[in-house]
Order: sequence, then C-alpha cells, then structure tokens
Amino acid sequence: MNQRTDVAVFILLGQSNAVGHAVPMSEEDKIKIPLKNVFGLSREDNQSFDITELKWSGYKSAEMNLAEEQDDTYSLANCLAKLWQSEIDSGNKRNLPDLYIVHIAIGAQGVTKGYMWNPAYPKRLVPGKLGTVNISLTLFTNHILSLLKDSFDKMGKSFKVFGIHWRGNENDMLASWDELKESLKSTNKEIFESFLKSINQDAPVILHRIVCPDRCMDLDPSGETLEKMEYINKIFSELSGENENISLFDARKIPWFDSDVRGNGIFKEDMVHYTPEANQWVAEEIFNEYKK
Repeated sequence: MNQRTDVAVFILLGQSNAVGHAVPMSEEDKIKIPLKNVFGLSREDNQSFDITELKWSGYKSAEMNLAEEQDDTYSLANCLAKLWQSEIDSGNKRNLPDLYIVHIAIGAQGVTKGYMWNPAYPKRLVPGKLGTVNISLTLFTNHILSLLKDSFDKMGKSFKVFGIHWRGNENDMLASWDELKESLKSTNKEIFESFLKSINQDAPVILHRIVCPDRCMDLDPSGETLEKMEYINKIFSELSGENENISLFDARKIPWFDSDVRGNGIFKEDMVHYTPEANQWVAEEIFNEYKK
C-alpha cells in the first residue's frame, strides 16, 4: 500500500479584497509557468455545479479564482503561492508540504439579501468579469469544498485545511440596520458552519476585520456607515468568541498602518482596496503562522 502524503490546503473566499481588485501584478511578478509544488483549480476545468471530481493543475496567477474573471492580481492567494514555492525552491521541501489553493471571490458581494454570498441566493452560475459574473457563491463554494476529500483520497494523499480566510462583508455596510440586526449574525454563522461541514474536518476560519474608515466616511459623512462597519466587526468578534474554530485577523497589525493619514497607509486611492504591499505582508503573516 502506498504511503499517504500530507498536503496543505488554503481557502480564500469573499469579495473584492479577496479577488485582489484594483491591484494588478507587474509582468515580472505574474506566475505564467505553472508552479511545481503549488496547485489550484482552474475555472475552465472546475467552474461548474456539474463536476463530481476536482481537476488540480500547477498554480498560475491567472484563471485560478473559480468565481470572478479578474486575473494576475496581488491577491492573498497569488502572493501566498509565490512565497510557498520560493520556500520550497530554496531547499525547504522536507518541512513544507505541497500546497493546494481554493480561491472563490466576487467583488461587491456581501451576505445580506440580494447578494451572491447569501445562502438563499437562487442557484445559478454565469461566468464572467465583474458586472457579468453571477454565481450563488455559498452553494457553489460548498459544492467545491465537498469534493476535497474524495479528490485527495484518489491521489492517495491526506489533507489538512490550515485556513479558510474570509475577506468579505464590506458591502453589507449598505444594508439596513433592521436587516443587519435581524439576520447578519445568523447568516454569517450559517455560511461559516456550512464551509466546515463541507470539508468535514475541523479547520480554522479566519475572518478579516473590515478596516476602511475613510471609505465609510466618503460614502456617508453622517457616520452611519462607519457605525455599520463597527457593528459587522462586533459580529465577527462574537462569532470568534462562540466558536473555537473562528478567529480574527486585523490589518491594523501591518507595520506601516497609520491611523492619522487618509487611507491608513494600507489602502489604494479608493480607500477600500488594499495595496499590493499590504496584501504581500498579510500573505507573509499567513505563511509564517503556518510554518510555526
């Protein structure tokens, strides 16, 4: 009998800051040649509710987000993939397993009513770029995650999900207070628990706090949108306190974060999307935490 091989699985879900929106990679940073020790799921082979088997391929910085068609960005997935392969290439293969990445994100999609991450969103899968793409994200994500075990079993590998990273909920700041207070916590709880049920193993769910106060004030100088941002973060904190699998990541830990400057030193000019440098630093934190 062949010896089973452990592999690591990283899952990145959410909206535009999970896509890496508005942070295109330079030509020299793009991953054009598929990586040897990092693997992903291409849209061409896996973007369907009808697939019963995942088709992994060597990771590239394009076509590996199973939702929105926005490629070659400094997303956390692309940044982590480069870090992982570089570490192995430097001679650390013995201590670092192969990495498998699941990336599913669409910009401007929250979890409240009408958004694609809402569990009740009608089942559909229309591929395309932002503005065209239309996918019932929670249903689709759970379909993909439910295929992980069989996929690795067939390869003779055991797998461990070391992080389900959630960069979402920003658009829910536009929902009404009534909806936020009535259903935001229960909806998020339902979504996160469904991810864990689909992979059928305990895994850390890491919620990225929303940190965009200047954007909130641009949208609504009255301060109400900023209050909603803090309310969503409060829900994140409550969920992390109630479930040992859930924790929080706070981008204010970035060393050059500055609360006294517009954009806090970590956002692009739009005040909502992280700079390439910020995403790179977060990917390094994720990588270093895994190596511990």
